[in-house]
Amino acid sequence: MLNATRLTINATKITIKNQFSYLQNFISSPRTVGTLAPSSPWLCRAMLNQVDWSKTLNIAELGAADGVLTKRILDTMRADAQLQAFEIQPNFVHKLNMLDDQRLQVMAHSAEHLAGDFDVVFSCLPLLSIPVRTSMRILQRTQQRLKENNGVMIQFQYSHLSEKMLSRYFTWKKIRVVKNFPPALVYICKPI
Repeated sequence: MLNATRLTINATKITIKNQFSYLQNFISSPRTVGTLAPSSPWLCRAMLNQVDWSKTLNIAELGAADGVLTKRILDTMRADAQLQAFEIQPNFVHKLNMLDDQRLQVMAHSAEHLAGDFDVVFSCLPLLSIPVRTSMRILQRTQQRLKENNGVMIQFQYSHLSEKMLSRYFTWKKIRVVKNFPPALVYICKPI
């Protein structure tokens, strides 16, 4: 019983430390860190459920933060799949680099430099917080990188206000995830 109590206390300390890390990063750079808290398990699951994981996939994650979704992608994808995780915040890049998985390549630069063809792109980028031109370049680049493989972008946002921007490059459908802080919208986007 004592060990279980210690494990619960340690897990709570880690969760609080993780929440504080997001808050610190948001305060220091609100244009590039678009949230106060990491994605919930329900949001991650809603995003992952949009993909056929039985295939070998070439995957990109844009705005990987500290790896909450990254870890779930790695746990779900096949052994012969590849994941490029893009992140520009140095604190988050450091945490991503601590993940020990040969299938993961951490890209410590903007998703504007997305190269190669992908089957799936997960995007956690705060499209409305970053400069509009940057968001448009990233979306256009993502569309181009997905076309060759008839791929899909799974994007989450906290507001429907990015729909006009998404519609320039993708056809999409959306689902709501209320078990997240704040509640989120997941967009399943196919290149036009």
